[in-house]
Amino acid sequence: MSRSGIGLRIEAGRDRDGHPEGFEVLEFRAGQVVALVGPTGSGKTRLLADIERLSQGDSPTGRRVSLSGAAGRTGQGRLAVARISQTMQFFLDLTVREFIEMHAQARADGGPVAIEEVCRWTNALAGEPVAPDQPLAALSGGQARALMVADLVLVSRSPILLIDEIENAGIDRHAALRFLIRKERLVFVATHDPLIALRSHVRLVLGGGGVRKVLVTTPGERALARRLAVRDREVARLREAIRSGRTLGRSATRGAS
Repeated sequence: MSRSGIGLRIEAGRDRDGHPEGFEVLEFRAGQVVALVGPTGSGKTRLLADIERLSQGDSPTGRRVSLSGAAGRTGQGRLAVARISQTMQFFLDLTVREFIEMHAQARADGGPVAIEEVCRWTNALAGEPVAPDQPLAALSGGQARALMVADLVLVSRSPILLIDEIENAGIDRHAALRFLIRKERLVFVATHDPLIALRSHVRLVLGGGGVRKVLVTTPGERALARRLAVRDREVARLREAIRSGRTLGRSATRGAS
């Protein structure tokens, strides 16, 4: 299946009150990041679920979701879609290495999997070292989420990726987003993070269980995102200093009282 030819089509359904959604048909293509925004309970997770199962009018929303491009022609179906939910917890009595090997065998696509590369990316995203022989059950929330992001890209290789609140669990969310789209994936991310939302190509604004607005990110919003990114890096440096036990100078704490 050619990842570069992947596409997704969503036909509108209805919100929880039975009202039509604020669009008729949406078309997305590889290389796009689509942010799902809205308050808790607005329907972001439901939309991700509809995409994951390629709903055909058989979910509470009545949406119809179909693949287009190469995936639609080859009938790859749900193998084209991979998802990470908000909560991650492992119950398997396996090491990280054994989990990656088992998942690679389950995918059975014949492609080689570099366990060391998966661990390297996991460590880059989590900040807490993860070793191949470490038990899954011993991973922290951030380590588990980072492992699943790396696994999603390097092992599952699905061209459509669904992420529910990538900012959770303390991983480097912006490095994760860059990693997710580095091979022309189509990424849907439910988020409350304004910087992630403004770095997306399209924002779907949800409320009451349905999509109410579809907004294309403007040049002005991209400029705002660049300014926010500078502040975000400053906060990240302070966070790392506090985590490592360093004391902060007066200039770093000025205005915090």
